[in-house]
Amino acid sequence: MWHVDELIKAVNGTPFRIERDTFASISTDSRTIGAEELFIPLTGNNFDGHLYIEKAYMQSHGGTICEKKRADMCANTGGTTILVDDTTRALLDLARWKRAQMSGTCIALTGSNGKTTTKEILVSMIQRVSSVAYNEKNYNNLIGVSKSILSISGKPAFFVFELGTNSPGEIKALSRTAQPDISLITNINPSHLEGLFDLEGILQEKLDLFYHTKEGGKVFINADDPCIAPAYKDLTHSVCLYALTSEAPFSLSIIRDLGWQGFEIALTFQRDRFQARTHLLGIHNLYNILAASALAWTIGIDKKEIAEGIAAFRPFDMRFTPIESRKGYMVIDDAYNANPASMEWALRTLEVLPCQGKRIAIIGDMKELGDKTAHYHRELGRFLKKGTISMILLIGDSVKETFKELGAERSLFFEDKGRLIDYVASRADKGDVILVKGSRASKMEEIVEALI
Repeated sequence: MWHVDELIKAVNGTPFRIERDTFASISTDSRTIGAEELFIPLTGNNFDGHLYIEKAYMQSHGGTICEKKRADMCANTGGTTILVDDTTRALLDLARWKRAQMSGTCIALTGSNGKTTTKEILVSMIQRVSSVAYNEKNYNNLIGVSKSILSISGKPAFFVFELGTNSPGEIKALSRTAQPDISLITNINPSHLEGLFDLEGILQEKLDLFYHTKEGGKVFINADDPCIAPAYKDLTHSVCLYALTSEAPFSLSIIRDLGWQGFEIALTFQRDRFQARTHLLGIHNLYNILAASALAWTIGIDKKEIAEGIAAFRPFDMRFTPIESRKGYMVIDDAYNANPASMEWALRTLEVLPCQGKRIAIIGDMKELGDKTAHYHRELGRFLKKGTISMILLIGDSVKETFKELGAERSLFFEDKGRLIDYVASRADKGDVILVKGSRASKMEEIVEALI
């Protein structure tokens, strides 16, 4: 329940019309808004929620927060109206206000790769022993994190928030909203370069999470990442290092590689050592498991529960998910997204997984690389040229640069998905392994669906 005086103070707003004093909840969607809820009309490049203020009010009979420059949209609409400079900022302000009223330990994490999987593993571990609120799926931007906080009910003991960014200042805003007690950066790799420009821009943007972690809190650093530890010099937090290859208090080693069945692993947390089994594939997922497990151990979860959580966790759809096709070949669905680092990790994993037939990579564009797009796609071609994958099939605009580097000996370029699918379907045999990977915009899952 929100009181109008509380709302005005939280968003630093100006009352335009007061007809209702209390509101059941906050909504940003005029289609699903409930009775007595307050509507926040968000704006973007291709939409303006102010156009739906009247519709929202007719459904909720509540009120709205409206941008001052759009006050005319509220002139003939009933309900309480509060004016602000920016409605997205107001949404963040309300989330920050609510977060400040809540007790419990908050963990926030960011990074170029692995943050969603790390978050989901950690949440699954906490859920075994306690209550936890978190942003579901990858709702990790300014709007998604704010709405996740505003939707929290009850008094969970823990909060876990994944924070994403594609332009400078977003991690700072999200960190100030989430107010983490503990934070973690998975890694720094080329991604979202259209907004963050270069690796240094990515690093500085991600480091804002550490700088806005509560004073005296803990920050977890991947010691195998060459960027993070040398750049972070703040002495107001307790630094916790984790690694697979470097010396670190939190470490993970492989006892046995089980191929398609995952790994048997040993985790060493300071002087505490225990074993676990995971069904996840690839070294990149071992980093995710280590990060989540180190966080879980730090907040007091028993190593037995951690090991059971690792064993129970399964990959999400389109995140290096193996699927056996009707014809007997294996398709690895990694269609959710792609950047240079995740592409390389996926291809390296394809090369080492057991395979009785051909290893085939179907690769789409890597998006949001800005003026480095051609460079990274050419680099991908050079990487593939040195590898052992027997068939490389490319589709998209940017991968034309990859094809130039590779040549036609082991690779083919396709203009449309239909022809690519027909080509693979006519040549894939039982025992083959097919990796499908590309950025979200490429909709590579359409290829996966056709092949299985």
